[in-house]
Amino acid sequence: MAMFLRRITRHAGEIAFLGLTLTLVTATGWAVYKNVLASGWDSNSAAWAQASGSVLAIAAAAWIARGDARRNRRWRRDQGEEAAWHARFIIAQAQYDAQITAFELSHNDELVDGDRIRSWRQRALTSSMALQTMLTKVDHIHPFVITTLCNSKVLVDSMEQDLVRFGEAMSRFEVPQAALASDIVGCQQNLRDLLDQYDNRSAGLGLACQTALNIDPLSASNFDPPHFADQHLACPALAGVAEGRPSAGDVVLR
Repeated sequence: MAMFLRRITRHAGEIAFLGLTLTLVTATGWAVYKNVLASGWDSNSAAWAQASGSVLAIAAAAWIARGDARRNRRWRRDQGEEAAWHARFIIAQAQYDAQITAFELSHNDELVDGDRIRSWRQRALTSSMALQTMLTKVDHIHPFVITTLCNSKVLVDSMEQDLVRFGEAMSRFEVPQAALASDIVGCQQNLRDLLDQYDNRSAGLGLACQTALNIDPLSASNFDPPHFADQHLACPALAGVAEGRPSAGDVVLR
């Protein structure tokens, strides 16, 4: 019953529009009928019949336009959801590359040479370029995608700068500071935390979009989903984010 009432509330505008159209068509049709009974088919009857046809034509045009607007909105949302999944993949890949760097730095029994540091920097620079490419897109489904991408890029760029300082210390045959190595290793966990936050917000936004099918995602304020939310009800791409689809960032180094 509650679901039925929610459906009625959701489509209240459509029901009111159909009811008004039906009322106007019935009134004009009744006027035609009464006029034909009273004086036969004359100019008045034709005018009422034309009025009834005009009401139907206007209602049909408005209904078609509303359907086109809904399809366009749905198409834009689909594109935004796909872009949100692409953004998630880029962040996950950056986290995976940072995880490799952290693993090799913290589990390396050999001397860290320039080639090893260069490969770490190349991973960080590649991730930074990928994140920057995603930031050039201006039609993300929600601002939280942009802020997460920006935050990820700041973390990756900071790690790359730390790697530069790490390499400079090694080139001078100095032992890098423990805090510097800790910052480099900690970047992957910070990116992991960002991914978790991204997934939570994606699930909340997807649930809000699913609850009100015609809303603009920018008007959705439900970022954090309730604990009992069924993520399978969320928008397709965003639900995939929340469910943790396989990606490079989901690989755990052992």
